[in-house]
Amino acid sequence: MGRLQSLKLVQDKSPSESRYKELKGEFWAAQQRRMHSLHYVVNYRDSFKPELPDFCIKRYSAAGDIVLDPFAGRGTTALQANLLGRVAWARDIEPLAVQFTKAKTAPVGLDEIVLRLNEVDFLRPVSLRDFRGDLSPFYHPDTYRELVNLRTHIARKRDVVNDFIELLVVSRLHGHSKGYFSAYTFAEASLLPERQVLLNRKRHCEPDYRPVAPRIIKRAAEALRDGFSTDFFEVASSNNIAISDARAMRDLPPNSVDLIVTSPPLPLDDEPEASDMWIEFWFTGLRRQYEELGSFGGSGQWRKFISEGLREMLRVLKPRCYAVIEAVETSVGSEQVELDRIITEEAEKLSAGQKRFVVDEVLVNQQKFSRLKESVDVDSWRGGSDGNKLVVLRSMPTRTNALKAERAMKK
Repeated sequence: MGRLQSLKLVQDKSPSESRYKELKGEFWAAQQRRMHSLHYVVNYRDSFKPELPDFCIKRYSAAGDIVLDPFAGRGTTALQANLLGRVAWARDIEPLAVQFTKAKTAPVGLDEIVLRLNEVDFLRPVSLRDFRGDLSPFYHPDTYRELVNLRTHIARKRDVVNDFIELLVVSRLHGHSKGYFSAYTFAEASLLPERQVLLNRKRHCEPDYRPVAPRIIKRAAEALRDGFSTDFFEVASSNNIAISDARAMRDLPPNSVDLIVTSPPLPLDDEPEASDMWIEFWFTGLRRQYEELGSFGGSGQWRKFISEGLREMLRVLKPRCYAVIEAVETSVGSEQVELDRIITEEAEKLSAGQKRFVVDEVLVNQQKFSRLKESVDVDSWRGGSDGNKLVVLRSMPTRTNALKAERAMKK
């Protein structure tokens, strides 16, 4: 583990108010899109900014360490770990998230992408059965034909080049500019077809032809702009990324991880909507996995869920190493849920083998501008929306085990 950096922090809670330190400060810069260009290749809802894992990985680990994210999302922690010379382990129960993470941590060259696209027969006739149903409000028939032919080519030849091309395609499937394949629509969520029909009518427009290959090449150039070091590919070759429930990562051995940086799913009122990414699932051919993620019926079920996840994190974490968990403020119906309080309470109850969790501190990152627009003069230090709460847990030997070690050293 790397040496902890000293921070200029303001203590927010006195010892009489809390059993642990809660500290406020600006831990990373507030500029938009200042990290590696590949981080922004694809939109994914409820994902944290890459500055968060960048701060945590630098502070709580050293080069060559293994960094785990058991809720991988769009692969932000995994990619930043590789960029900082750490090996990335990642798990997610959602196949699309795992596909994103694998592709982002195995980028290929622009020349490889162009050569592969030249192999695709974009003009081959295809059936329009699916197009006439759900996809005609979004795509011109010729754009749809090119997407189907590319999808077929990717499915027939699964390798790192096609996986990365698939990631690029997913990033351009729907959005609000000419750089996307679709008519004007939302970028971060797939509208239902009937809603897209209404949007087209409101804007008095129909989908126009958007050639697929040039848009992929342009997006690839943007994503790969910042380049990669030799060290990046060396550590990434040891990555371990797979589909798994964070509460049962059975393939990971005990005491194998140097740092965990993650953001668990939030407790929601309803089951997660499959419709919000239905176009992505259509193109990739993957099926959404619901399990229990995102639907907890209140803080009680979420407490049980996170307790089981914390127990598994403690099992795989090495002694005296850290787990940093984002805990945003949220509500379920009329119930205000303090996720950081639940995490700290459940963590303090746990022990796994010869280890236990201690709450090292809770860091509250605060930004001095609105996340909507940097030029707006908004001071979010006073209750703004740009804060991140990070619960910092440390795995420590149990008292019995510590005493045994101390006696062995004396002998």
